[in-house]
Amino acid sequence: RLATTVGRRTLPFASPHYSRDRKRIREATMRSSFSSVNLLLSSCIMAAVPASAWTWSALPVKGPAIPAPKVSGHASAATNDERIVLFGGLTGSAGSPTTDDLWVYDKGAGWKMIPSKEQGGTRPQRRMYAASAVLGDSFYLIGGWDPGEPGSGGTFLDDIWRLSLKTLKWDRVETSLPYPVSRHSACAVSSDTIAIHTHKGLLLLSSDGRDCSLSEQPTTGDGPDGLSMCGSASLGGDESGRMLIFGGSTRTQELSSAAYELDTKSWTWTKLLSKQKGEEPRPIASPCATYAGDNECIVFGGATLGKDGYAGGLIPQDETWLCTVNKGTATVGWEKIASEDPSPEGRVAASLNAVGDEVILQGGWDPVSKETYDKTWVLKK
Repeated sequence: RLATTVGRRTLPFASPHYSRDRKRIREATMRSSFSSVNLLLSSCIMAAVPASAWTWSALPVKGPAIPAPKVSGHASAATNDERIVLFGGLTGSAGSPTTDDLWVYDKGAGWKMIPSKEQGGTRPQRRMYAASAVLGDSFYLIGGWDPGEPGSGGTFLDDIWRLSLKTLKWDRVETSLPYPVSRHSACAVSSDTIAIHTHKGLLLLSSDGRDCSLSEQPTTGDGPDGLSMCGSASLGGDESGRMLIFGGSTRTQELSSAAYELDTKSWTWTKLLSKQKGEEPRPIASPCATYAGDNECIVFGGATLGKDGYAGGLIPQDETWLCTVNKGTATVGWEKIASEDPSPEGRVAASLNAVGDEVILQGGWDPVSKETYDKTWVLKK
């Protein structure tokens, strides 16, 4: 006897092919059960696979420990031959001295501090919160702040220095910034131009490899006006003509979670809208960022504020984000990546640079523990 259900009534009926039909129903039921089990297993497997393949690892130490820069608020940039140049920074917590040390990171060999006597007759003074970028065979160091003696207020700087990546010798660029500045951001936006974002506006440093010129560049659109301590990165390599600015703080200590794109063809800023429903970065200051591919960049760290604002202190963040700009739609997507241990501690004023298929995190400071970091972290996909 078989039965069929209509509404709430079960109606019996006879079948001339009872045995055959019963066998078919049993086989169909078994197939359905196997399909349900397979679907459940597939769901479990998918849930066990991380949403992103990015992972952090500490740079392995081979043989005797290789020293690395233990600083925060330093200037750094990646070169075209997969090195990183790093200059200056604060050596500890507030009140500790800044440095004028020059370091070079070589993939596979680690960090090397360049003796001052090998850097030429003139070299930059110690500083922190400078900006930097690479054009061709030169590393440019732009502005910054020398705290000087405790209680002095220090000196805000307007000078520009150029380091030859072939000889590792310095020369001072004849032109200077129109005003002293620190906590600003710089990014190469073409083979001969660096865009410098300051809280007062946009500056352009242009070089033909020999002579340099500097100009104030008017912009249009909704831009990161009044913000400093931002993260910045190119959105398509040095030839893209596009720059991303993220986060930062105003002079009234209001933090930003906004992302802005600069199009250097029209000199137009666009405030990018986030339409995702998932998690995204909080308002944050002093994150670090770097190029990660066309329309993508990596953002790490920075600090948020407690419920009492700056009076309650900064809260360091240890989140790593993949930022994807949807070109032409003025929108941005955020994906939290590499969230499993091991991973770097939260920090502010660190540096992040893409070198080949690796992203190198160096330095930074924890405003809670007061620790300055020197361990080198590598992010890979």
